[in-house]
Amino acid sequence: MKKLVTALAALAALLATSAAIAETAGVEITKTGPSPKTVTVEAGNPVSWKNSDTVQHSVVVDRTTCNLALQPQQSSSCTFATPGTFTYSDPAAKGNTFDGTVTVTPAVQRSVTLAANRNVAIFGDSVTLSGATSTKTAGETVTVYVRPAGEPVSRVDLTTTTNGAWSLRVQPRVRTEYQVQYGAVSSGKLVVAVRPRITFQKVGADRFLIVVLSNKALAGATVQLTRYVRGTGWVPMGETQLGTIARTDSIAVKTVTSLVPRGTKLRAVMSDDQTGPDYIDGHSNFVVK
Repeated sequence: MKKLVTALAALAALLATSAAIAETAGVEITKTGPSPKTVTVEAGNPVSWKNSDTVQHSVVVDRTTCNLALQPQQSSSCTFATPGTFTYSDPAAKGNTFDGTVTVTPAVQRSVTLAANRNVAIFGDSVTLSGATSTKTAGETVTVYVRPAGEPVSRVDLTTTTNGAWSLRVQPRVRTEYQVQYGAVSSGKLVVAVRPRITFQKVGADRFLIVVLSNKALAGATVQLTRYVRGTGWVPMGETQLGTIARTDSIAVKTVTSLVPRGTKLRAVMSDDQTGPDYIDGHSNFVVK
């Protein structure tokens, strides 16, 4: 039992040390010396020094090329590519108060994941993106890049939660590509395809209204009217061309007449050669005449 407690204590100490390692570190030089005197960074990340004293100070890091001369209120930094422990000092300062240590740890191989609860959405639907960082650390920043087809790229900065998890609810209006960046690394690309939203409504004894919602103008595109045949499935009945309504290009409509027997199931269908390159094929709800 004593060995187990000791092992757990050692593990806790190791985790605490890992959590304290920063990607960047800053040191403030005051009249009494640098603060903090000891900093830890990963290889490839910088350490900055700011001279908050009223006189010039130098920073010379042993076994490196880092050699800074800082006027009052001036800042500068050095990047350390090699793991190790390096001492630094101000050669012109009297005594040993103007010295410190930089500990450089091996760089951690980071990664971030990206997934979606659905890869195909109907126009107007929401999609939940989610993932996690390899460090499984809360409070870090990941950036989601959003690339809708034919539109400018946008970005959303998120803060990770427990175990490095993150999530984002989006509402793609056209075919959209997503990618997540975490520090210097990126996830794979994820594409959500979008169908136009097609509704089919009975508006008279033999008349039906087709409404197509999208982010692009689809007036002039062809919609196919289909009926359901038991044992066969959906069978084409004919085609009709969508029209427009005033003041918007994102809604296309058409009223059609069908003299099929009562009890027939009807629905409208658009193929992907009619929805355009930013959408995939779609179909409406069905209506029983």
